[in-house]
Amino acid sequence: MKIQNLLEKNGIKIFLFVLICFIWGSTWFTIKVGLQELPTLFSLSMRFLLAGIVLLILLKKLNIQVPVNEKQLFLYFYLTFFSFLLPFSFVYWAEMTIPSNLASILFATMPFFAAIFSKIFLKEDLNLIQGIGLFIGFAGVVFIFNIDLQHFGGVLSFESEKFVISMIAVIFSALFNASSLIMVKRFGGAIHPLAINFLPLTLSGLILFIISSIFENWDTIKFGVKGIGSVIYLGIFGSIVTFTVYYWLLKKVPAIIMSLTAFLTPVFAILIGVFIGKENITANILIGAVLILIGMLLVNSYFLVKKITNFKEKK
Repeated sequence: MKIQNLLEKNGIKIFLFVLICFIWGSTWFTIKVGLQELPTLFSLSMRFLLAGIVLLILLKKLNIQVPVNEKQLFLYFYLTFFSFLLPFSFVYWAEMTIPSNLASILFATMPFFAAIFSKIFLKEDLNLIQGIGLFIGFAGVVFIFNIDLQHFGGVLSFESEKFVISMIAVIFSALFNASSLIMVKRFGGAIHPLAINFLPLTLSGLILFIISSIFENWDTIKFGVKGIGSVIYLGIFGSIVTFTVYYWLLKKVPAIIMSLTAFLTPVFAILIGVFIGKENITANILIGAVLILIGMLLVNSYFLVKKITNFKEKK
């Protein structure tokens, strides 16, 4: 069986969807670990530059061209700033102050921004069942949010201005990523998933490297296992693997469905904290996970019913 035919199977799409959710869930903990040895923007720039170098090698080996015209250049620059540079800078900076679990949960607001943008720009309507699914899913995120503050080291103090600003920064990161999702849906359909990330990742890495050299103290840099390991993992798996698969799936699956990765990510983020970071797990986390999965089932049920109906009509 050809690889292309295999990739078109729904089971493979579901597996890839869950895989990128797992990897993204692990990145929140990995970011926190890496920042123990590397400055914020320097760490992020190394992640993106490494990803850019590996992508360049893959593009050459696979003989994949990076198409360039006016609309595609616009898309590349838009993704540079609103999919990579600004959102990730906000997240990295925020995780210096707020718990990684809380950051991942705040990022789960992305589907709501995606739903608004999809309705405005892509004319993708959101029916009642899908709306209920999103609401239930977010309710599950709230369950996890409460447990994070009580059992995972988060201390919510609204008297701390930096803490609140950090929370808002992550929400803006979610908004920017949602807008990037819509832009890829509109202008990136003809671009190979590997090619679509190369210029944005590389440009983001170069810009961040320059900014870091000016504003950050490189005397504090420690090239230890945590720092180097986090850069390699985040650069290869957290950037290339996830975004390439994500943008490929985005061409096959509605944007609002893909935005639900933001719901599953906090679940994996906390589970990884439990098994890797030796944190406690409670019943509320399991309840939150169930609510999130039910929400996803409701959102996806509309498309499942539609496919079954179309299949019966053809028969």
